Amino acid sequence: MYTKLKNHQMKSLGLCILAVLLTLTSYAQTTAVKSFTYSGKNWDKYEGHRLSIAVLDTSIGGTHLLAEQVIKNGKFEVSGDLAYPQNAYFGMYNPNGDYVYKQEFIAEPGKLQIDLNAMDNGLVIDGGKYNVLFASLKNNLDYRAAKEAFTDYQKTLTQELYKDEAVRAKHSALQKEMYTTQYKLYTGLRTEHTDPIVRLLAIANSDPAIPYSTELDGLEKELGTAPEITYLRYRIESAKRRNAKRVDIKVGSDIVDFQGQDLAGNTVRLKDVLVKNKYTLVEFWASWCGPCRGEIPHMKVAYESFKNKGFEILSFTLDHERARWEKASKEENLPWIDIGDLKAFKSPVVMQFGIRGIPANYLVDANGKVVAMNLRQEQLDKKLAELL
Repeated sequence: MYTKLKNHQMKSLGLCILAVLLTLTSYAQTTAVKSFTYSGKNWDKYEGHRLSIAVLDTSIGGTHLLAEQVIKNGKFEVSGDLAYPQNAYFGMYNPNGDYVYKQEFIAEPGKLQIDLNAMDNGLVIDGGKYNVLFASLKNNLDYRAAKEAFTDYQKTLTQELYKDEAVRAKHSALQKEMYTTQYKLYTGLRTEHTDPIVRLLAIANSDPAIPYSTELDGLEKELGTAPEITYLRYRIESAKRRNAKRVDIKVGSDIVDFQGQDLAGNTVRLKDVLVKNKYTLVEFWASWCGPCRGEIPHMKVAYESFKNKGFEILSFTLDHERARWEKASKEENLPWIDIGDLKAFKSPVVMQFGIRGIPANYLVDANGKVVAMNLRQEQLDKKLAELL
């Protein structure tokens, strides 16, 4: 009896060990680090530019570099390791280090041919089952029609036209229709596709108003701790923290005081600037923000026109790299107060203002009251002329 029981126990133990080993082997096969090789041609337009392939992560900079290379003879070939497919960015930096091109794609193991489409300056990707699948969504007739309607209308707009409330309403409606169509397509993949990787990748392009924590819990059971899951959880938690810290700022509100350091290392407090001037424009910007830098020439004109009448500008950068901030500030030759804390969107200042996109600004009086928000171009001139 003892011998039979022992044999039975041994068999049961053996089966348990086998089951565990099979589970671990399956998990290892899922998460094993695989290699990728991406090649490209027809990139002559960006000769001498630095190609950067990056994925979003939880660092201060918000991205993790997978590969980079300088374009030579219109071509490139990069390789590296990648455990899971991830939503990624294909970008180009010019020889001065400025970000001049960006497209989204799926970074996935294996070989991809990534060429430049001379017609629309987009990517032509050959290979990769996930890229093929998600590219097919962009060719959906309803989505293409909605996107073309929005982009075509946007091309006709000027700053003067955009002042018209009806024009802004139509622009907003077309944009909403485009995103609604996109969300519908991605929701189908997110909820119905059999491949958990597809369901995971679809979340990043789905409606951001939906809480995905429960879906991520289920995907983690299937996939393990994939980097995309880690990033999406971080994005959800960051939104919660930002909303908890955010002060509702509107015209008539008291501005929230903050401080930062200028490039010389001096600490500057907003309240100290306010009391010395009649009106101060608090401007959030960054070296990598094209629209922000596009506003600077006009801001300089307004600054020169009104600085002797009690007007000041305090800019706060969302850069996380001092070298890029310093380089951009010197290139733009900023004549006003320029500070930051090199924490990008993780900055307590940025979080308390609820900044999700830049440029953004607040015109504040000497008592700390917000008198106007998001003034651009001649809107700034008109408001300052009215006040000063």
